Amino acid sequence: MNVSKYAYVYTRIRARMSDLLNERRLRELVETRKEDFLTSLMDTGYKEVLTKAAVTEVNARKIEKALKEELIDQYLMVIRSTEGAIRDVFEVFLRRLEVKNLKAAIRAKAAGFIGTGGETPAMFFQVEDFFKRRISRFAEADSIESAIKQLETPYREVLEEVLPEYEKSKRVLILENALDEEIARDLLNRIERLGRGDKEIVRKIIGTEFDIVNLMTFLRCKSEGITEEEMRKYFLPYAYDIDFHVDAMKDSISAENVSSAIQLMPASVYKEVLTGALPAYEADKSLIPFELALSQYFLITIKSILRGYPINIGTAIAFLYLKDIEIRNLCSIAVCKENGIPAEETMKMVYDSGFRV
Repeated sequence: MNVSKYAYVYTRIRARMSDLLNERRLRELVETRKEDFLTSLMDTGYKEVLTKAAVTEVNARKIEKALKEELIDQYLMVIRSTEGAIRDVFEVFLRRLEVKNLKAAIRAKAAGFIGTGGETPAMFFQVEDFFKRRISRFAEADSIESAIKQLETPYREVLEEVLPEYEKSKRVLILENALDEEIARDLLNRIERLGRGDKEIVRKIIGTEFDIVNLMTFLRCKSEGITEEEMRKYFLPYAYDIDFHVDAMKDSISAENVSSAIQLMPASVYKEVLTGALPAYEADKSLIPFELALSQYFLITIKSILRGYPINIGTAIAFLYLKDIEIRNLCSIAVCKENGIPAEETMKMVYDSGFRV
């Protein structure tokens, strides 16, 4: 592997690693009083972006908007510090945030929300200037069908193809799955252009993430009573450590409920992770404990790739994932502080993203 390709971006990332919050600092932010939270948050690497955004009180929306802009800045730093096939991969990583924007807009539209004024929704990732596509216009249309017609390539074609199926059932999952498949296909195509060593690293990261996406789709379908035949349409057609199309998964897929589906899975690390979250699920029938448990497992994968700070593509990808998770945690904490949610409840919504490798 030619490490010289990563010398510049590696140097810039290492300089930012020390700003990632460790486990102790994250817990301090959770446990601090509401009136002290912003002061405590200002005593981190986010002071500059929060000051620039004129955040002067615990306003979760303003904090989230500022932190998301910081995340975009980190993506752009990596993109501008790389070139060729490597840069192409990171541009697709950034485009995944654009897909998140579109999926959020679709959910809002399905819920009956109609935006006005032509402004980018406050909670969107600010990527429109980079990609030159105005996803924010989606919110202004009077229906999902008319909104899709206003989209640009590649999203218009992708969603128009599955629109008839969506119109029959009104399942937003159909549209979301089509977007997930398109971005996954693009990412895998870009990965094929990397060198062998880089390709293996990215496949491990992305493969684990695709497994988790399919697992959450599986659990969501089970909880909503979606039939086995229909369920299979929603899986990403890419398997890494778990394949829902093999015979070993038949009993699990045909199980009557979420708990039975997990218990009937073949032995794997994923079954262990989900089984550990079963008691929390049984308590309130929410899928959130499973999502948190799988995200925690993904974090372990990311941190293992960072161990020893190797000079390769994995360090850059892992840094961006850790930054993303850290910002999601801080946004969750800000919402909890604003709404007076106790620290012990807040901790249940926070990934253990404390940086230590």
